[in-house]
Amino acid sequence: MFFAATPTKVLRQVLRARPWRTLPWLAAALTSAPVVFAQWPQGLGNHAPQVSGAPQASIVPSIGQILQQAASAASTLNYTGTITYQRRGAAETSRVVHLFENGVEMERITTLDGPPFEVVRVNDELTCYIPESRVIRIEPRTGRQGFPSLLPRQMTTLSQHFTVKKLEIERVAGHDAQVWLFEPNDEFRFWHKLWTELKTGLWLRGRVLDERGAVIEEITFSDIKIGGRIDRDQVKPTLASTVANWKIDRRLPFSALKVDTGWVAKLLPAGFVKVSENFMRSLPGRSEPVSQLVYSDGLSSVSVYAAPLAPGETPTLGASVQGAHQVFARQANDQLITAFGDARPAAVKAIASSLSRR
Repeated sequence: MFFAATPTKVLRQVLRARPWRTLPWLAAALTSAPVVFAQWPQGLGNHAPQVSGAPQASIVPSIGQILQQAASAASTLNYTGTITYQRRGAAETSRVVHLFENGVEMERITTLDGPPFEVVRVNDELTCYIPESRVIRIEPRTGRQGFPSLLPRQMTTLSQHFTVKKLEIERVAGHDAQVWLFEPNDEFRFWHKLWTELKTGLWLRGRVLDERGAVIEEITFSDIKIGGRIDRDQVKPTLASTVANWKIDRRLPFSALKVDTGWVAKLLPAGFVKVSENFMRSLPGRSEPVSQLVYSDGLSSVSVYAAPLAPGETPTLGASVQGAHQVFARQANDQLITAFGDARPAAVKAIASSLSRR
């Protein structure tokens, strides 16, 4: 069993220094996470959760086929709706407008509660308006972003490591939806329940479940209109005029950066691949930057930080929980290796333990 513990000083500094730490979880799930419903760790037993609804007797597609159909629908259909994201008693709501016109995909996501935040996307370029920090952040949507964005290799491994069950048909936001259960076949992945619109395959609801079938988190449309005309004005930013002097933060594509931190994870859990590698700015009281590498299997992701220990610092090592994330920290000579992710504890520990100097 993994225990709750006070995170290390380095991890706290890393979290405070992260430029996206004020990003609403729902907007992050829709634009930055591997899938539209992110996964938050929960200790799981060896038994599958008990989920209502008997599987229907029919040919069951693979997890890759289901997710790719949902991805195609999400990128090529016009739709507007309200999405609520719930995790551990907290909820956030956003309004989504999606337009596909003449081969161009446009989308606007605007938070409806909490600090104002807005993401406008044109194809693979994201423009994020963060009035609280007076920042407009422009960056490409990477291979690990969007819903979902599976590499061919990941499609194969997901099919190997999940068993798909076709459950009942239910109503979500006024639409008939097919319910799917993805059961993991190893200790690295979570159970997922996904509702896809019956005619189009568009995702309408996603849940992450613990071993008892209890909901760890959920992202769902409370209302949605699929199809119909959407004007381009509806996907233009609404927060651009709220701040007089924006600071522009433009990020280069991962492929163009070619950053080599000198670290590599040599023994990753099956299906996990590196999706980004960079240096973070130095933390308070430290002169050296922090190395960050991110690994994903297409459904969950783990960030690993390598930071030099301060003289006399005694870090807290081993497993812990930081909010809804699993954490594993270990010391490698004068470096503190901290893995922080939304994967199961075994995956977070395995990735942290695998990181070494190149």
